[in-house]
Amino acid sequence: MDDVYDAADDLFGPIEPSPAPPLAEPEPPAIVEGLDPEVYHADINSVGCGGLRDFGRSPLHYWWAHRRPDREKPKATPAQVTGTAIHAAVLEPERFTRDFAAAPEADRRFKEGKAIHAEFLESAAGRNVITMGDFRAAVAIAARIRESRLGCLFFSDSPRAELSVYWTDRASGVRCRMRPDLVPSGQPVIVDLKSCETAEESRFRNRAFDQGYPMRAAWYVDGWRAATGEKRDYVFAAWEKEEPYANAWYYAEDEMLQHGRAQYQRLLKRFAECLAADAWPGYFDGLQPLLLPPWASEVRA
Repeated sequence: MDDVYDAADDLFGPIEPSPAPPLAEPEPPAIVEGLDPEVYHADINSVGCGGLRDFGRSPLHYWWAHRRPDREKPKATPAQVTGTAIHAAVLEPERFTRDFAAAPEADRRFKEGKAIHAEFLESAAGRNVITMGDFRAAVAIAARIRESRLGCLFFSDSPRAELSVYWTDRASGVRCRMRPDLVPSGQPVIVDLKSCETAEESRFRNRAFDQGYPMRAAWYVDGWRAATGEKRDYVFAAWEKEEPYANAWYYAEDEMLQHGRAQYQRLLKRFAECLAADAWPGYFDGLQPLLLPPWASEVRA
């Protein structure tokens, strides 16, 4: 049976590459302002960090979520709408006022409450409706972040928000993209807003690794440099979702960036192979041993 358990060359099995196309000059980098988020996320001619993370689960998971011809845009959950509202309140207050409306606190079990709500819906046509509580929370969180010492620094001098940045990774030839939350004009950083249960350092550090933040930080730092030639640090603005909406600021240090860079470079190499072959396999389909987790040996002992 030992032959059955021989390790595969690759986690997902071999890919038969298509004949390599003639070498061409990579598409030049581009920075696009005001691009509709739906257009950005629907682009299958480039890959973002979130898509690459899906690919890291398996190529099939990436294809299903991002390239499947009959895929439909998933309906945003109330939590996602609220998160988008908070991002807008922090980054683009004018857009927040324009695009979001707070539903009045009316009891719709009664005729008067129903009339108040109906009148509100008519006036809010075309805007995203959130609860009055979420509206107030978004305003309060934005104030906490923007009025903090580092917030005052990073939000001064007309920073740019929600840019769409494109570049070609020279090692793999893959067209890449990113959408940084905030690019300050006067400070060499990229700011990423992150909601959390607690912004306390040790617990946020653990969350950062669980959620793939090292790869994201390296992707954005390297992508910005590839697109602009400019070196910037990556800063997390961590804000708590419950009152008093405390926040903390962290930068991605070199070891974190190196870890994340190794991750995305390995995935991009594999992604280029799948893209060339137009083959998107799932998990390795050979027979593999199922090993005990490391902690189980301590229990067994």
